[in-house]
Amino acid sequence: MIRKTLCLLLALLALTIPALAEETDNAPIDPRVQPAVAISFDDGPSEFTQQVLDVLAENDCHATFFMVGTSMDKMPEMVKAVYDAGNEVGLHTWRHNDLTQMEANAVVRNLELCQNIVTAQTGTTAKWLRPPYGRVGPSAYGACRALGMYIATWSLDSRDWETQNAEKIYKEVMGQLRNGDIILFHDTHAPTVEALRKILPEIKARGFQILTVDQLMSFREKLRSDTHYYHLDLSKLKPQE
Repeated sequence: MIRKTLCLLLALLALTIPALAEETDNAPIDPRVQPAVAISFDDGPSEFTQQVLDVLAENDCHATFFMVGTSMDKMPEMVKAVYDAGNEVGLHTWRHNDLTQMEANAVVRNLELCQNIVTAQTGTTAKWLRPPYGRVGPSAYGACRALGMYIATWSLDSRDWETQNAEKIYKEVMGQLRNGDIILFHDTHAPTVEALRKILPEIKARGFQILTVDQLMSFREKLRSDTHYYHLDLSKLKPQE
């Protein structure tokens, strides 16, 4: 009996060790050791979101998708697909609202509508808010304090929404790439998908990690709801372990 029990324990250990090693291997590395950027997408989900997910999977990386509530309501299956693929779901308000034109209690209700869909599809709640147009103020900060959320803007705009040209998108990103960047894309344009096929492997070739917003910001010493984060400030990181 003892021998059978020992054999069973050894078998379980043999299965567990590779899984733990894989989890460790995939863990983000301190950006002071290996540079890192976060990839983010606004305005989806859309007809192009699955194509973006495919490109991310091909390059073995994940991103944060800041979703609009009305679009989530129309395509709830894509909310689940994004989450199930290992990506992060963030909020981009219910109707791409300018939060500086709203009272804090109205912002709370707006975000709660979005969270209801996220929870229904993923069993979790979004941690990060991307305010439309990057506009933030007291109402947004107050709502995030009430909901336990944080605000992320961006430090590198791919300008995919403006150029609608894959080569220009590529040059915009790769010409400015810096350690700690939060990069803004939109999963609502075909040229963005085309550009990502070239951008993601190039970022990796330059030695950068590609992370979600939450993974990147997890290295920061402290997060607060009454401010917004547009990049990872390398002077304000947690002590190295």
